[in-house]
Amino acid sequence: MKITIIFPGRNLETAKATASVMPLAPCLLAALTPDEHEVSLVDMFFGDQVDYESDVDVAAITVRTPLAPIAYGIAGNFLQRGKKVVLGGPHVFAFPEEAKRHASAVAIGESEELWPQILKDIKENDLKQFYVCGPYAVQNLRGTVHHIAQRPSLEKPAMMRRDLLPRGRYMMDSIFTTRGCPNHCRFCPVTDIFGARIRHRPIGQVVAEICSLGPRYYNFDDSVFGHPQIADRPEENRYYLDLYGELARVRPKRQWVGAGGLSALDYKDGRRILELAAESGLCSIAAGLESISAEGQKQSGAWRKLHYTSPDSFDLRKMTQNVRTIQSLGIEVWGFFVVGWDDDTAETYRRTLDFCDECGITPFIFTLTPMPGSQVYQEYLEQGRIFSDRPWDRYGTGSVVYRHPTMSEQEMFERNAEVMIEGYSAGRILKRAMQAFRNRPSLDVAMTSLFTQLGLRKAYRQLYQQEQKSCAA
Repeated sequence: MKITIIFPGRNLETAKATASVMPLAPCLLAALTPDEHEVSLVDMFFGDQVDYESDVDVAAITVRTPLAPIAYGIAGNFLQRGKKVVLGGPHVFAFPEEAKRHASAVAIGESEELWPQILKDIKENDLKQFYVCGPYAVQNLRGTVHHIAQRPSLEKPAMMRRDLLPRGRYMMDSIFTTRGCPNHCRFCPVTDIFGARIRHRPIGQVVAEICSLGPRYYNFDDSVFGHPQIADRPEENRYYLDLYGELARVRPKRQWVGAGGLSALDYKDGRRILELAAESGLCSIAAGLESISAEGQKQSGAWRKLHYTSPDSFDLRKMTQNVRTIQSLGIEVWGFFVVGWDDDTAETYRRTLDFCDECGITPFIFTLTPMPGSQVYQEYLEQGRIFSDRPWDRYGTGSVVYRHPTMSEQEMFERNAEVMIEGYSAGRILKRAMQAFRNRPSLDVAMTSLFTQLGLRKAYRQLYQQEQKSCAA
């Protein structure tokens, strides 16, 4: 069969400004496709167009919440042409019945076990309506179901098919080494999707794959520093010590970026893990700091991720200290914050930017978007606080999609736009790029920091201008 795997995108994607990263999901899905099939990839995120007139038999489409309308439109076009359409992705996890209205079949969970089975069933004309991998309740799914109760092992992962995309257009390759997240943040569905237990890829396979990559890559793990708070699993720390020890010896050395928690420094071996990560080429970290207040940490559930014993023990000075320690190792910190918890005020936006300025953090300050599949979304939905008239493409775009107890929708939008535009003033950008150079005297790292921030400056100005026009219309 001929199969096309589509990663939907839209005209304005702010994530492109941080770095052009080769998408992980479609390349992995292509690698899981048996050799008997012919497969092609479409990355709309970077301008590829969908060819509806092609002679493909199957279209597989990733559905992310802000892009659900686009994904459903693509699916409808293929269905009208008599093609099989399979939908998967995080939005499908939250709304499988909705997705089924636009597809021949829906895949819920990880793809290693599901995708080959789906293709086998299509070939044998025995396609089920739902394919589920993981310990999820399936009794409420209306239709035929193929269910694998266990999440897949990562002992023998497929090597991603990077050859199916023009690698020259991406600044970074992509990779993953683990799956799972024990943090249970209330605004994030990742723990429910991938499970709380961390699963690791074999170190030798990871090192071999990285040796095949270009000069830069992005690690899509939930935390590239691991989760050293898991006291009953000493192998968790050992994995990262061994992995980064091996990667620090790889030549030529690659620069890389990933997401990670600052609080690894507070645990046994944590600082050594960070030191080895920096030696292996880690130059920037996306840190989910989430809130500068104890109440915000409590309402978001992020205090668990930051490894405080309780939200009341949150200490902003400790967060500041950890940020500066990580920066001193030559690792630039991109700080992600959510504003809009019930105790937040308009002034919280300003105080969060002030904190970023004080610490030299590249700011990512966003109004809360209760994402489908998260605890917060379900709670706000039951409380009648979700704006029911907002289509999915308003999620994750700067738009406000819920009712705050004290701030108006307009006030939240305006304060958010104000701090994100001000946060990327020319003076701030230059100051942060110079700081990156002082901490790691590399012209390449400093220029990457500078031009990434300039790209973000342009992207966020466009985003908030576009959103303002949409709201006015």
